[in-house]
Amino acid sequence: MRKLIALFALAGLFFSCNGPETNQSEATDTKEASIEQEENKAYYGAVIKGENIVSGEDMMKMLEENDSVYVTLKGTIVSNCQVSGCWMDLDLGSDELAKVTFKDYDFVIPLDSKGKTATVEGVAKREIIPVDLLRHYAEDEGKSAEEIAAITEDEIAYTFEAVGVIIED
Repeated sequence: MRKLIALFALAGLFFSCNGPETNQSEATDTKEASIEQEENKAYYGAVIKGENIVSGEDMMKMLEENDSVYVTLKGTIVSNCQVSGCWMDLDLGSDELAKVTFKDYDFVIPLDSKGKTATVEGVAKREIIPVDLLRHYAEDEGKSAEEIAAITEDEIAYTFEAVGVIIED
């Protein structure tokens, strides 16, 4: 049953990114109310405090005993959607990543976020990501047709639905 629920959730993500195309400035303009600036930090979605941060390794340990956990993480953005800013990969350490999406797609992040530090608060899970969604992410990231075609197996991955994000320059 969990696999079915996860599949429907991932299908929703797949179709939401394939909606009408908007450029980044249009997406940012429509989400203006969810963004606040502070020195070298930008807030997206719900304004979070960035307190009680757990390490990526601690989060992974928590998910060994729980289906999901509500946590705050901080890490480097390894990659992000280059179409609309609707997801990012956050480094968890130990060669692990979390695919971060944004609650109800109420906000996006800037396309130039790769390499910046992000603090995210929300629900983390460990899920199966199907091939079609993995290929969609690869396309959003700007990978070549050959790289996309080479994706042939589902992947077990850490996912994270953020209610709010802080990105530091």
